[in-house]
Amino acid sequence: MEDTYDELANQVGLNQAAQQNSLVANQTKQLQYQMEEGEKNLAEAQLDCEDTLTKIYHLLKQDVLKPNEDGILEWKEIIDKKKRVLTSEGVDKIMQIMQSYINKETLLSNFDDKMIARRMLEFSLSFNALMFMKYEIYFRTPSLEECQEILQFRIDEKVKRKIMNLDLMKRVVDKERITQEVLSEIEPHIEYEMIKIKSEQTKLNLREFEMIFTQLKALVESTHNRAWKGEERGSLRRHFNISEVIGGRPQQPEKKGFFGGFK
Repeated sequence: MEDTYDELANQVGLNQAAQQNSLVANQTKQLQYQMEEGEKNLAEAQLDCEDTLTKIYHLLKQDVLKPNEDGILEWKEIIDKKKRVLTSEGVDKIMQIMQSYINKETLLSNFDDKMIARRMLEFSLSFNALMFMKYEIYFRTPSLEECQEILQFRIDEKVKRKIMNLDLMKRVVDKERITQEVLSEIEPHIEYEMIKIKSEQTKLNLREFEMIFTQLKALVESTHNRAWKGEERGSLRRHFNISEVIGGRPQQPEKKGFFGGFK
């Protein structure tokens, strides 16, 4: 009878040990899976360039960040689209260029100082040449309607100045007569003034180029600097090695030497 109890006790103990080992194994596998997923997500986040490219796109369109009803910042289109510097084609072309430089392939490259300097020089020369060779396509020029609005504003301002001068001299003011005088003065030069306004507004947009280029160059350069001597790859590799140690992955069994000894 005692032997039967001993056997049952042993069997129960073995079952409990097996269940405990199974539970530990499952917990270990779950922990290992979570760590591997965490490593994968970290690597993807570290190499993800989408946020940077999205910001570049909105900034090129001159969109603005404004809080919504929940207080969260969201990109909103510029209200006065006449203030845009680049055309849609210009924005698309610059985005195409930036995507070829700001990507995970660049981040995982291995550049030395000379290579980074050479690539940045090539980028600067090529980008500047392209923009100025095709500035009429990539930079926005005002429409005839916009030029007309500007000319009308200048006419109204000139009429106001004449009226103000007459008021100061205490003279009789006839607004309609003054307006006709101003229109008569400008009538022979309307076409010239329209062309002049278009040229002036286009030059104003071109003056924005230096700052646009400076910002884009800084982003491209910072991407290359992250790839300096394979630093980005090394950073990921170091993280994975640390995770292996923390995760307690089973080490490789020690190799046996001759005569059953260990090396």
